[in-house]
Amino acid sequence: MEELENNEIMAEETPPKRSTALLILCILTFINSGYSFLYYLLLPLAKEQLPATYAQFSSLLSADAAMQAQFKMLLNFLCGIPSWKYILTAIPYAIAVVGAACMLNLKKVGFHLYIIAQIFAFICINFLIGGLLKMNLTDILWTVIFILLYFGQLKKSKVL
Repeated sequence: MEELENNEIMAEETPPKRSTALLILCILTFINSGYSFLYYLLLPLAKEQLPATYAQFSSLLSADAAMQAQFKMLLNFLCGIPSWKYILTAIPYAIAVVGAACMLNLKKVGFHLYIIAQIFAFICINFLIGGLLKMNLTDILWTVIFILLYFGQLKKSKVL
C-alpha cells in the first residue's frame, strides 16, 4: 500500500518534459521575432540611406516601370514614418523572444508573454504604422496557429 502511495507521489512530482515540437516552435520564434525586433529597431537608422538605395536599385528595375513605381512608393512610405513608431513596434518582438525563452524553460508565464506580445505587435503594425506594412489574413492565421501549437505543446508538457 505504501509503495502505491509513493509511486503516485513520484508520478505527481515528475518535472514536465520539453517536447521536440516545443523546441522547434521556440527556435522558429527566436528566428522570426528576433529578425523582426532587429528590423524595426534598426530601420530608423537606415531611413536616411533609403533614397540612395532607390537610386541603386532603380537601374535594376528600369525594365519594369510598375515595379519601379511600387518600390519607390514603399521607400517613400518607410521614410515617412516617424522613428519612434518603429522603435515602439520593435518592443513586442523582444517580448515574444523573452516569452519563447520562458516557454523553452517550461514556464507558464512565457505563454502569456507571447500572447501579449502578439496582440501588441498586431496593434502596432496595423494601427500605429499601418499602410503598406499592415498584416494580412495569412499573417494573422500564422500567429493564431503558433499560439495554438504552443498551447498544445505546453498542455502536453503539463505546464498549462
